[in-house]
Amino acid sequence: MAVNDELGTFSRRQDRIDVRFERFYARPIETVWSALTQPERLADWMGAAIVEPRVGGRFELMVDGSHPMTGVVRQWDPPHVLEFGWSNTHAPQSVVRYELQTKGEGTWLVFTHQGIPYASSALMLPGWHDFFEHLGAMLAEVVTPVDQNGWRKRQAVYIQHYDLKGVNLTP
Repeated sequence: MAVNDELGTFSRRQDRIDVRFERFYARPIETVWSALTQPERLADWMGAAIVEPRVGGRFELMVDGSHPMTGVVRQWDPPHVLEFGWSNTHAPQSVVRYELQTKGEGTWLVFTHQGIPYASSALMLPGWHDFFEHLGAMLAEVVTPVDQNGWRKRQAVYIQHYDLKGVNLTP
């Protein structure tokens, strides 16, 4: 699979998957870092958040308004690396990591989410894709209404592209 595939990359280890997305944003690294780590900026593209900016700090996101994703910051290296645990009552522990580097006039983002249950792959892959579109629009200062169900429009594409079988189609 291509490393910079628009649909991300996917690898499976038994009943778990790891996903990776790479994106370029024509904004300074500090601006992208702020969008990933500041609660008021996260609310603009992902959901309400609580972020304690340090290793061992709390990282909580209210993505869909019903079940917060909670975790502990595992790595905090501004403005280059943020890694935290990710889980809730419906999703076992997994690890989210953002790596940023300056590239020309903007920022290159490498995102990984490791340890996602395979059954959730048809939810998580299009979900992250959708979040990165929202992030890009916010960073470009394009005002668009956030469609909380935009990921559903991509779900069939991901199922076909990665030949996902026996996966959950609804949260």
